[in-house]
Amino acid sequence: MALLIEPTVDVAAGVTDAVVAAYTARREKVRTMPVSELVSGFVSSDLSTLTAVVAAEQRVAEIVAEDSHNLERLAAAAWALAGRGWDLIVLVPTSRIGDAHASLRSAPCLIQPWWSDADGVWFGALETP
Repeated sequence: MALLIEPTVDVAAGVTDAVVAAYTARREKVRTMPVSELVSGFVSSDLSTLTAVVAAEQRVAEIVAEDSHNLERLAAAAWALAGRGWDLIVLVPTSRIGDAHASLRSAPCLIQPWWSDADGVWFGALETP
């Protein structure tokens, strides 16, 4: 009997890589960093493992949220970043776009749906929550 063991796929890392690639294709400098470092600890512990893609020259940060993340808690990060002159884009799976609108309503950020298929990662239009 053979046993097939498939490696765990880090979906957020794949989406983060696609965001970095999009900036790189436009010849914009970006780096990744922990969200907790970007907002100086203004996030709950369940969000502290998130990675932000940071375009410092444009003062834009993009955070990829997965199905398990509490989006309401990202509102605190949005307010902390806005207070320092940063724009925040929260990328969510298309299955969570309705939840993102409800959870981030009136927070100073934009939301963007993403999905993946065999050909790669795709992004929808930016939306105001």
